[in-house]
Amino acid sequence: MLTRTDFYKEIIDNLPEGVAVCDDKNNIIEVNRNFEKISGYTRKELVGMEVFEVIRPSSKETCAVCHEVEEPEEKKSDFQLGELKDKDDQLVCVRVSQSMTASNNIIYLVIPFSEIAFLNQAHLDFVSTVSHELRTPLTSIKGFADTLLNAGDNLKKEQQIRFISIIKSQIDRLTRLVENLLTVSKLEAKDSKTIYKAVEIEKIVESVLYNLSHKSKEHKIEVNILPNLPSAWADADKLEQVMMNLVDNAVKYSKPGTTVSIEAGFAENDLDRVQVNVKDQGVGIPEEFLSKVFTKFSRIDNPLTREVQGTGLGLYITKSLVKSMKGDITAESNDQGTTFKVILPAISYETHTQQRFQENN
Repeated sequence: MLTRTDFYKEIIDNLPEGVAVCDDKNNIIEVNRNFEKISGYTRKELVGMEVFEVIRPSSKETCAVCHEVEEPEEKKSDFQLGELKDKDDQLVCVRVSQSMTASNNIIYLVIPFSEIAFLNQAHLDFVSTVSHELRTPLTSIKGFADTLLNAGDNLKKEQQIRFISIIKSQIDRLTRLVENLLTVSKLEAKDSKTIYKAVEIEKIVESVLYNLSHKSKEHKIEVNILPNLPSAWADADKLEQVMMNLVDNAVKYSKPGTTVSIEAGFAENDLDRVQVNVKDQGVGIPEEFLSKVFTKFSRIDNPLTREVQGTGLGLYITKSLVKSMKGDITAESNDQGTTFKVILPAISYETHTQQRFQENN
């Protein structure tokens, strides 16, 4: 026979909403099955966590994640717009309701927007972003190509070379866009295989800096790699793409004459993992945007980022690649600059033996 407590827990567990019960300091003391499902965390992981680490009601009239408009004041329900950050650090649009019990516990009800709403919004974001990113270089290519065709004989050789260089740079931009879209498609279709092997961080950094040397001429690059650092157990191509994205961003989003630092060593208190930090001296990322930098099409609006072309896919791809290698990536920022930290498994005797076995067979 069910006790009174078990009876109420059974009712809460079968509610269609996600339920989080908190103490008077907003620390979670109980959740139902749907809250676990929505957040991706287990009950054991959630209990003791501050609820605002997971859900955050929006103080704005428009949801920052999907731009859904809040209801007018006269029509407002008990639910308000909010964001839920799941275990994979992905933001989810939700409706949140808060109420107080007689014993001073706080109950949060969470209702995610329907999958159809998300898909519709994602589709609109995709079409809008890609249309803009395609239109800009295509307009430039067409304009300079028309000029060369119609008046090429009247232009000086230096002007012809400059116009052709602009056309090439815009074609390169289109190529990067298509490559990013293909990468996202493969990642989301889980069609990207990870080929693990021992990867020397120093060699990856050398390759990245060589490939970006033409872009980083006006920056000072500092590299500090711990001597005798073990190799990472990773996919060399994916790790190079990760480092390429991070260093390229550090150069793009910091002013000429500033320093970009690349450091590699062991992860803090963990000799089984290696950590690579890429730090710039840029304008920094406001705290409210830090949780969104790894989401698709995320672009921070400030004077420097407005000057830089981009789709908002780079960091989403970067995090997806790191996760596919069983690693982790975080971002820290202040007005002195931003640091991205990549943590990956270090090669051990067991993984080295496994690699040699696979190579011999």
